[in-house]
Amino acid sequence: MFSEGMYESPKFKKHAAGVIRTVNVAVGMLGPDLSELADILKKLGKRHKGYKVVEAHYPVVGQALIETLDAAMGEKFTEDVKAAWLEIWGIISSTMIAGAEY
Repeated sequence: MFSEGMYESPKFKKHAAGVIRTVNVAVGMLGPDLSELADILKKLGKRHKGYKVVEAHYPVVGQALIETLDAAMGEKFTEDVKAAWLEIWGIISSTMIAGAEY
């Protein structure tokens, strides 16, 4: 599925940085009214479907996010922190998937 040099690719690095920025924006928009965030994520999911992203890609990206956070945070990445990030990613990915209408 992945090529040997993929992680060194400027295109991959640019996309990975974009994923982190999007997750950061999504976390910043968490609050009592999630309708604006849901609309943004659904549109993003629809756009990604056009890029040939399939539903099975979302767990892979989520795992990469969790592993990156674990490596970056070290012992501060507790089970509670991990659970919170898994929940956030679950909301982000399920909303994007809904927008893609697979």
